[in-house]
Amino acid sequence: MQIVEIGDCSMVIMKDSGDPPWMSVGNYYREAKENNCSIVVSTGYYTERVSDFIYAGGRLVVFFKDSIEDKFYLHDKVNIYLF
Repeated sequence: MQIVEIGDCSMVIMKDSGDPPWMSVGNYYREAKENNCSIVVSTGYYTERVSDFIYAGGRLVVFFKDSIEDKFYLHDKVNIYLF
């Protein structure tokens, strides 16, 4: 997964070409909604719990309570976990 857009308290994540075919942001979104789970985003150095999320057009938009300005950067590869 890769960050394709980033703001002060939000980011847009899309599937990266290096991700396995069965991994998709849509699958994470559906599983989180169906099981009432939280989403956690990690670069390996930083891990942040998402406060809210939406999915549209192959993009997972995640929102955070606090600024992520110095933790995540555009085009970072990220892992998504359900909590």
